[in-house]
Amino acid sequence: MKRDAKTVLADLTAGTGPQLLLLFGDDLQVAETCKAILENLVPVEKRGFNFERLDGRSATWDQIESSLKTPPFFPGKKLLWIDSAPFFYAPEQGGELGERVLDLWRNDKKEDAAKLLLDLLVVEGWSQEQWDELDSAAATPFFNLFGVEDREDQENAQALLAYCKRREMNLTKRKGAEGNRLSALLDDGLPEWSFLLMTAVQADRRTRLFKRLDELGAVLHLALERDRSGKISRENLLEFVGQRLRQAGKNLHPQAREMILTRASDELRSLQQELDKLILFVGDRTTIRAEDIDMIVADQGEGWIFDLTRALGERDAVAALTQLARLIAQGEHPLKILGTLASEARRLLSARQLLAGELAKLWRRGMTYPQFQQIVLKQDGSPLGGRNPYGDYMCFQRAERFSLAELSRFMQRLFETDFRLKSSTSQPRILLEKLFLELCLGSPKRRSRRESLVA
Repeated sequence: MKRDAKTVLADLTAGTGPQLLLLFGDDLQVAETCKAILENLVPVEKRGFNFERLDGRSATWDQIESSLKTPPFFPGKKLLWIDSAPFFYAPEQGGELGERVLDLWRNDKKEDAAKLLLDLLVVEGWSQEQWDELDSAAATPFFNLFGVEDREDQENAQALLAYCKRREMNLTKRKGAEGNRLSALLDDGLPEWSFLLMTAVQADRRTRLFKRLDELGAVLHLALERDRSGKISRENLLEFVGQRLRQAGKNLHPQAREMILTRASDELRSLQQELDKLILFVGDRTTIRAEDIDMIVADQGEGWIFDLTRALGERDAVAALTQLARLIAQGEHPLKILGTLASEARRLLSARQLLAGELAKLWRRGMTYPQFQQIVLKQDGSPLGGRNPYGDYMCFQRAERFSLAELSRFMQRLFETDFRLKSSTSQPRILLEKLFLELCLGSPKRRSRRESLVA
């Protein structure tokens, strides 16, 4: 049976399974599972005496062992939680820790980044003297911890160094992976009243101690499945969102669901905070609409893509140019914006070809999504454009605003703009503005022809 949070909690309820557990992975899932284990083993009224939490990076092993061997004051289990246990790091894991430190810093989690940096320094064998003598003007050994390759990473590492130098950083108080007597404790067995819960920021599966715990069924890795690019899969992200909203008695309108998935980041704790704000905002209303997402949910991923492509697909020149100005002001690279525009244009062209061909007798202007599902979709319900059914429906709605000739001509203009961005000194913003206007309003010749006809 696969070991997950549900099976672990079921084993605890039944009184089966090991007397200790190592949790690592996504910090939100780890925190929620730890809370569930605590609630399962130690009632609130007993926690003053039957529960203790220690920082594994500063607690001595004598403190840990003493707590485990001291009987609880009240009947029942005594839970000892070792937070940030350093027993599962290995020197080979330094690179992974370095990436995690910089990632925490980029996400403005300065305190967490500083704490994990201490773990990294211990793993890499730094002494207090080395740290004290480190100077920002000659910080190459420090930068080597992170394998910085570009200017942005170097600036982040410099800022982290300056931040940590202003703090009291004492490496001697940090306990490394060596020196613990956990293996001996496993040999002797824990007292029957004790349960040892350990959480770790990182855990090297190659260490002997990790392998031994894994054989005992005492390891639980908590993380949503990710695709090859490292992003959480759409299905898992949707399940995470759906589960949280079902617990609050809320459901999502299809368009709202797509918007929240587009705007969501891979950082589950941040996503949970956005969902909490959303639930408070809608109040007693059970259905969450697209307008709610637009007003409340912050753009944590690349939600600007949705807003930009929607404006372009609706041929709303004002909204498209407003989005462009905002993106350039935020520092988005012109080629990245152009790539997004090219992807949308290809989708529109593909959809328009389908509407002019095999779907010509099925698609109707103003068709609702349920009608689209019943009439247009294949019998197995699979997407037509390789995305998802609702995404196809929205894309077809946008595509019917264009002709095949317009989209074909626009693909050529994309190629020309890409060439000019890479090979000329023209202002990128002006080139993109012209391209946006052409997609929304048509070519200058066609615009003047329409205007003359209207006149």
